Amino acid sequence: MKKLLIASTALVGVAFMATSAHAALKMDLGGYFDGYGVYADNHPAAGTNLAKYEFTKDSEMHVNGETTLDNGLTVGAHYQMYVADTAANGTAITANTKASLLASTSNQFPQNAVNGTIVDEAYIYGSGGWGRVNFGEEDGAAYLLQVAAPSADSNVDGLRTYVQDLDTTAWNANLAGLVLDYQQADFRQTDRLTYLTPKFNGFQAGVSYAPYPGTSMVGSSVSGPQTNSIAGAFKDPWDVAARWDGAYQGVAMSVGAGYSYASDQSTTGLAAGAVGTDALKTYNFGANVAMQGFSLGGAYKHSNNGMTSTVNGNSNTAIYDIGAGYDNGPYHAGLSYFHEKFGAGLLGVGAGKDATVHRYALGGGYTFGPGMTFRGAVDWGSYEPTGAAHTNFQQVTLGTDIQF
Repeated sequence: MKKLLIASTALVGVAFMATSAHAALKMDLGGYFDGYGVYADNHPAAGTNLAKYEFTKDSEMHVNGETTLDNGLTVGAHYQMYVADTAANGTAITANTKASLLASTSNQFPQNAVNGTIVDEAYIYGSGGWGRVNFGEEDGAAYLLQVAAPSADSNVDGLRTYVQDLDTTAWNANLAGLVLDYQQADFRQTDRLTYLTPKFNGFQAGVSYAPYPGTSMVGSSVSGPQTNSIAGAFKDPWDVAARWDGAYQGVAMSVGAGYSYASDQSTTGLAAGAVGTDALKTYNFGANVAMQGFSLGGAYKHSNNGMTSTVNGNSNTAIYDIGAGYDNGPYHAGLSYFHEKFGAGLLGVGAGKDATVHRYALGGGYTFGPGMTFRGAVDWGSYEPTGAAHTNFQQVTLGTDIQF
């Protein structure tokens, strides 16, 4: 999901609340298309044959309607829709699995979700000198204010990964669908209320709340009221986050942090270490500096994954990402290092045996037109369970990112 507004406009006269608050409604249409050729070598076990060459894409269409009233209040509605996208969407899930919570690009912690087959986001907003309010299916404050590290290609090794062709199931059954990124997007596709303050000297804060995860519609033909005692599910998810962006003597700086929490609905019948046996607690912090085209930064994210420890160990994940970049006119070059540690309680392996993923990425891009870039990256790394054989992987991506 990418935040961009667009190019084609139409004006329609509307009235809002009173005749003294007439305004013109502007409709914008836009979106993006990411298309890549991918080479990936997962070094599978003997007897397992995996494709090494594939084409992959991610594309969305965005519609935004907005008007500013005579009293200065800006009101709008925003929709994002998948276009020929293969990501799973629209499945009703009544309990979480360890695999689902790690597959963060589809919908991390997605229980109770009842969603349209192509809708990624749908929300209304209001803004003014007092700040901004979002209501509907949109990311929470912890993600919206999160600071990302520089990257080789933001679609490959950025905050939210869109291009990845790794066989994570072979690493561990509980890592099926694992995406190597560090977005703080617990309950990503959820109807929530978010407030963001205006910026004061570069400082901005935000808070989000939802009664339950997901996008169920109460009292409609889609679904009835939520069940509030599902074992392995959560309730009352909220985020709080803050960020500062500024500059001093030609050096640009960004610093931010966020925290998310959700209560467990019920632990009845759950074994130790199952999803939902504990309240979900996730936090992140990050920082960046940039000067004369060069940038350097890092980010950290930690989560207990809503799971208690087991006899094997804790069920936490801890991620840090360090990146550097250089931008000169239409040219970009970058590199990054990604590190994620999985507690043994999450993996279900022998006592005290955690596991780690390392990934290195190197790449660059060229902007050949407004919103249009060629991109290429090489990334490599390994999955390293303690006391067991490592699994190496390599990936090469070459493609284009078009935003309109």
